[in-house]
Parts: sequence; structure tokens; C-alpha cells
Amino acid sequence: MILRVRASSYVASSVVRSLSLASLLTVACGGSAQPPAAPEPAPVVATPVAITEPPPPPPAPKSLFERLGGKEGVAFVVDEFLKNVAADTRVNKLFAKTKGDRLEKLKASLGDQICEVAGGPCKYAGKTMPAAHKGMGITEAQWDAFIEDLTLALQAKSVGEEEKSELFASLGRYRDDIIEKKPTKK
Repeated sequence: MILRVRASSYVASSVVRSLSLASLLTVACGGSAQPPAAPEPAPVVATPVAITEPPPPPPAPKSLFERLGGKEGVAFVVDEFLKNVAADTRVNKLFAKTKGDRLEKLKASLGDQICEVAGGPCKYAGKTMPAAHKGMGITEAQWDAFIEDLTLALQAKSVGEEEKSELFASLGRYRDDIIEKKPTKK
């Protein structure tokens, strides 16, 4: 039994010596006998943040009226159109008597109608299309001639293809109200 106690005390004294040596080495190497303290948290610094307004929404797309150049642009197109019609032998007889005040009234009515269908502020106050064209006997070929004359007027104003298409689509709804003579089927 005595042997057992000696062996136990030998082991215990070895452990104590090892711990003492470890502590001594730690202190000798610049350490401390105490476990290192937890690092202090970095200070919280409030960074000023500029509060900005959200960016403005993109501008609304321009109306066809605006893209045609407003009232001045529409007036130019109407003037050019009526010049083209006057020079077009396929349709000029229909307007041979339209001069002076009647021509000015026609210009104003066409301008208001184009302005209105293009999304402008004007209101067409003239006759309905069937009433305005009744008895004129306009044919499909003449309608096509009017479209060609209007196309030339729009080209003279350098109107883009998209705008031309929009305008023709808006005016196209009057086609059946204006054409009186439909081709006969054989």
C-alpha cells in the first residue's frame, strides 16, 4: 500500500511541477499567468447617411400631337396635304370649288380633326364624316390617293414611320364613312 501512495504523490508532484513550469514560461515570454482578456468591441460610430428623394419617374411619352410638332406642325401638314390634293388629278376635281373662305374653313377643320385624333387639345366641331362627304362619290382609289397625298405631306415635315402609322390608324376609322362608291363584284 505504501507503494501506491508514493506513486500517487509522485504523479501529483509531476503535474504540479509541469503546471508551474508552464506558468513560468508563459510569464517569461511576455504572457501573463492569467488567461488573456476578451478583446474590447470596436466602438460603434454613427455614419451620417444622406436621405435622398427617390428619382423622379420618367417623363410621360409625348403624344402623337406633340411628336407632329403641335399646332404648327399639324398646320404645316394640312397645308402641304391640300397643296398635294390640288396638284393630284385623281382627286383635285372634288375640291375645285373650295377656295377663299371655304378653303380656310377646310384647313381649320382638317387641322382640328388631325389635332384631336393625335391627342392634341383641339376638338373637331365639323360635320360627321358621312355628312361631310355625302354626294361626293369618293371611291376607294380616291381614298388611296388622299392617303398618298397625306403621306407626301408627312414626309415633307420629316415625320417618322411610327408617327405616320399612328396617324393613319387613327384616321383609318373614317374610311368607310367617306367612301361612297364601293367596287362592284363581278
